[in-house]
Amino acid sequence: MRHAVFAFALLYIGGIALLLQQGYLLSASAATHPAVGAFMEVSRAAGITNNRAVSLELSIGQAWGDYDNDGWVDLYVTDPAGPNTLYRNNGDGTFTRSPFSEQVSLPQAYSAGATFVDFDNDGWRDLFVANWGLKALFRNEAGQGFINIIEQTGIKDTGNTKSASWGDFDNDGFLDVYLANWSCYPKCGRPMEGDTDRLYRNNGDGTFTDVSAYLVSGLNGAGFIASFNDFDNDGDLDIYLVNDEFINGIGNKLWRNDGPGCNGWCFTQIAHEAGADSRLFGMGLAVGDYDNDTDLDYYYSNVGPMELLQNNGDGTFVEVAEAAGVQTPNAIGWGTVFFDYNNDGWRDLYLAVADTTDHEDIAANQLFRNNGDGTFTKVACNNEASDVRPSLGVAYADYDRDGWVDLVVGNMDEGYRLYRNQTAQTENNHWLALELVGAGRVNRDAVGARVYVETANGLRQMQEVINGASLGAGNELTQYFGLGQAEMATVTVRWPDGTQQTLKQVIANRRYRLQYGATELQVIDEGKAAGTNSAPKFNFQFTPAMWGAGLTLLLLFGALIVGRFNARAGAGVLSAGVLSLTVAAYLAAQPYLPTDLDTQLGRLMAQANVRPPTNPPTPAPELVKLGEALFWDPELSGNRDITCATCHHPFKGLGDNISLSIGTGGVGLGEARIRFEERRELIPRNAQPLFNLGYLEWEVLFWDGRASGSLAHGFNTPASDRLPTGLDSLLAAQAMFPVTSRDEMRGLWGDQDIFGQPNELANLVDYAARPIWKALMQRLLAIPGYVALFQAAYPEIPIEQLGFEHAANALAAYEIAVFTFEDSPFDLYIRGDKNALSPEAKRGAVLFYGEAGCATCHSGGLLTDQKFYNLAVPQIGDGKGREQPLDLGRARETGNDCDRFAFRTPPLRNVAITGPWMHNGSLLTLEAVIQHHLAPAASLQTYDPRQLPPLLADKCHNQPEVLAAILASQSPSATEQAQLSQAEIQDLIAFLEALTSPSALDLAHTIPASVPSGLPVGGQIENVVSGR
Repeated sequence: MRHAVFAFALLYIGGIALLLQQGYLLSASAATHPAVGAFMEVSRAAGITNNRAVSLELSIGQAWGDYDNDGWVDLYVTDPAGPNTLYRNNGDGTFTRSPFSEQVSLPQAYSAGATFVDFDNDGWRDLFVANWGLKALFRNEAGQGFINIIEQTGIKDTGNTKSASWGDFDNDGFLDVYLANWSCYPKCGRPMEGDTDRLYRNNGDGTFTDVSAYLVSGLNGAGFIASFNDFDNDGDLDIYLVNDEFINGIGNKLWRNDGPGCNGWCFTQIAHEAGADSRLFGMGLAVGDYDNDTDLDYYYSNVGPMELLQNNGDGTFVEVAEAAGVQTPNAIGWGTVFFDYNNDGWRDLYLAVADTTDHEDIAANQLFRNNGDGTFTKVACNNEASDVRPSLGVAYADYDRDGWVDLVVGNMDEGYRLYRNQTAQTENNHWLALELVGAGRVNRDAVGARVYVETANGLRQMQEVINGASLGAGNELTQYFGLGQAEMATVTVRWPDGTQQTLKQVIANRRYRLQYGATELQVIDEGKAAGTNSAPKFNFQFTPAMWGAGLTLLLLFGALIVGRFNARAGAGVLSAGVLSLTVAAYLAAQPYLPTDLDTQLGRLMAQANVRPPTNPPTPAPELVKLGEALFWDPELSGNRDITCATCHHPFKGLGDNISLSIGTGGVGLGEARIRFEERRELIPRNAQPLFNLGYLEWEVLFWDGRASGSLAHGFNTPASDRLPTGLDSLLAAQAMFPVTSRDEMRGLWGDQDIFGQPNELANLVDYAARPIWKALMQRLLAIPGYVALFQAAYPEIPIEQLGFEHAANALAAYEIAVFTFEDSPFDLYIRGDKNALSPEAKRGAVLFYGEAGCATCHSGGLLTDQKFYNLAVPQIGDGKGREQPLDLGRARETGNDCDRFAFRTPPLRNVAITGPWMHNGSLLTLEAVIQHHLAPAASLQTYDPRQLPPLLADKCHNQPEVLAAILASQSPSATEQAQLSQAEIQDLIAFLEALTSPSALDLAHTIPASVPSGLPVGGQIENVVSGR
């Protein structure tokens, strides 16, 4: 008996192992949960919004500091073209505009860098703002407000200051300030001369003295950022300056602090001797000990290759950026920081990128993980901090006090973005945080102090308290150390006056404060423990074929085990054992074994979370009527020749039945549409049909997902913070953008409309959408018919207060009311009519939700998971954006290399009538789509462009290097595991055809007889009535 029990246990364990090995037992966490990214953008959720005006000014400022001493670090951001903003940290992951924000807003100033600094050592952090013109020094009135005292301080510089950096160079206990001035160009007549930098000594009485003469040479470059830091480990603060060669090429400067004398104080310019006098277009500077050898290294940005100066420890540096993997030669870098984002004990690197050097491809910010061996690896996937906006600045702080350092990134014309560090969800590393507080002859901020942290594994780290690095930035002054797996550390502090103290057995995952003169650490809070990775959950998903193979293997395995342990018992016992195991396996398999098609399909659909989607409230008839007019009226296009219906026509499955659409400047409908000018590019992506887009489950629209979010949590769109409020749905938010696209509806520079009049929409700049929307509303409200329609739809809103968001709401209302159909056999089936699907369609559905793996992505009631995949689709067409002739898809929005050539999973309702298929219409039949999914790489490599229409004949990009690039980031696909016969493919097609609503096949009644502008209904499509 014991042998039998033991045999059964072995059978169970062995069977499970066998199923795992064969892939029959799948990890649900790996298969169904999205990967957790290093950083998540939380700006809107945190309240960091609407903080920068539309401009192309190359000045930035972001400063972290706890101005009200409540223990939560606050944030100040600048705007050279509008008011600056002070945010108060609420302590719950959110911020609100401080009641003192207006006191420090400087709406008329040209503000750049900012820093929080306790310049007067009163225990309250003050705020310094670097303006082009007179600076601002806001004294903190004990947390009750700020007063600008700059005119009383003696700081009289009016140069074009980009950054202010603080350090106590003479160790008198008061922080001095270095102002890095770029150039007065273009406001002055000296375009090739820099603006002279300034060094001010803090007198300790609230005033400063200009001591720039201490720095005997090199002040007249074009400075972007300087930093006080002790590069030579001698206990006093030196100064390193990054200059921009664009204006006055004098190279970077390094002043060694040699102490008193020299008519005041001795600084010796040693940049050349130290190997630190690089001549480049320097903008940002990171200072930190990236190689953990207890001396400070420098990394600075450039137009082109960045440079990393590794400190040799003897007063010299060696440039190692290329060897370290952080050169990024094709980027235009700006602000940059060293910080340990994953708490492994090695400082990583972040670089803000404004553009690429050739203005092609994607310009994304870079996060580099320190490998601990002198090299870095780019974090290329699942990182929302790879911002693709034109980024200029970055500063770090642990704003939510979880021990994992977060980032704020400043973008040129799209505001500031807050990125929360999520690495705790995937890493189990420990950390500690230390806030130093000076007293006496040590400045209150403890700038210049050093902290050494050593763990039992021998890893020794060093950080210096620095106020002034990156670009225009003030990082949080608390020092954060990742400890890896260590749970305690030895901490040594060297104060600026040379005093040193060591504290042993400091427990991890806590925040500490150390006051100068104190002998013990004060625990501020215990923070959060290291992240814990939950054990994977297993999801039993067996197909009939799997059960046949799996059961056979289990029986054979069981027979071997029983035979081995019961050999002496004879054949009867062996037979009985095998029979018992067979019965047990059969009973356990019952929930998964094939039954009738409906039962089997119901089980599979439940696994795929198939349920009827949620309809929104029924739109008001007046709103729908307005939307109908807007949908069909060419007045919305710059040239008055195209409408929404041109690419989303009822006769063409609410698409246009062509691979890539012809936008403004074309004539005709669908396959008959032609363009007259070669300068007009094809719209780069296939027109997606408009069926059932009002469901409340929708969270992502467009092929690349550039419109996402929800009414409850806000919308993410190309307009960023400038998207108007008052939009009713994601569909309405999406409707704001086709009218801004030059290729789709707005037109090209210099275009004339169909009447020969200038196209005023086309002559507006591309980077500001609001003027386009305003101009469109001026057009519409000049037409009496539209005034009446808007008044009927919005009786409570005065005409002068109407914006294009009200038009977008109407368009969405029309599309929801008119193009939502729920009478397909599929929809009827999931609502309970088991006779709605034919036997062929049911067999196809079983394949779709089972063995073929289609529902891995086409899941739920929407028939899409709203995620993004690179399915190795051929690249055809003119391409999109600066990456032309290629279209890099989702990567254009995320900046992640893993998202290159990835596109959103499309919904499948009415899919049989909405071809051609894929994001660019490269596949012309449903069978071709299925065959491609079964073998994406082979399909890509053997794709025959001769099947394309003549307009696309020479626009298939199948060069070997393009194919290799596509395959390099190809997504794993469940469908590649399937082996389908031709009969099964036909069943699958039968199911796809069952997604067609009969109501969608005849939509002639949706076409209005006229539109308020009097222009042709539907634009220049000519065959609107016949449908030919």
